[in-house]
Amino acid sequence: MGKTVVIKAENVDKSFKQGGGFVKVLRGIDLEVHSGDYAVIFGPSGCGKSTLLNLVLGIDKPTSGGIKIRGSEMAQMPEDERREFRASKIGMVHQMPYWIKSLDVRHNTALPLIIKGEKQVKALRKADQLIHDLGIGKLGKKIPTELSGGEQQKAGIARALICDPWIILADEPTGNLDSVAGEEIMRLFKHLNSDQGRTVLLVTHNEKHWNAGNRRIEMEDGKIIKDTRHKDIK
Repeated sequence: MGKTVVIKAENVDKSFKQGGGFVKVLRGIDLEVHSGDYAVIFGPSGCGKSTLLNLVLGIDKPTSGGIKIRGSEMAQMPEDERREFRASKIGMVHQMPYWIKSLDVRHNTALPLIIKGEKQVKALRKADQLIHDLGIGKLGKKIPTELSGGEQQKAGIARALICDPWIILADEPTGNLDSVAGEEIMRLFKHLNSDQGRTVLLVTHNEKHWNAGNRRIEMEDGKIIKDTRHKDIK
């Protein structure tokens, strides 16, 4: 039985208006990410990595071509539907986690479920379990900004997982961490993929992480120039 196509990009171009003209940032992107993939996208600054993630998230729309998440094209959805789809089907891990500073870690983690209509008691129970599994259970009642960078990123990953998304997107998740904390976060992504079977699409400029997954995708000048699958990356 074949694996599910989670992300499918077909001939995607993206241009931005600049001055009196347009600058093309993405050029003819074709990409399929399947369930169980751990794909690492890398390339020089300005090559279009983060722009591609924003299109996958439905934050922006392609100039031409299309991107589907399990057959659904977010660019064609009304804004409210697109926002709800993104919140429930995609877990996003940012370089710097964003927090509601008046809430502690467990309430920040549970918030996406509560917004979806889950009862607070049940949402908090799931949040407690997630942050425990990620090694920060004792910090659940602390304000996130009181935590170290690595602890905050773990809390951010817990929040990304709270709705049991189809895919985890991570944009430079170790960019603000020291090397020790960064390696710990990368081991966690490996665990989520290898042991839990979660689909991960990770963008990084750090060459130490280019072989972290089972697939590496190299971008340059708005194009995918190489897409390599690895059978056994330790």
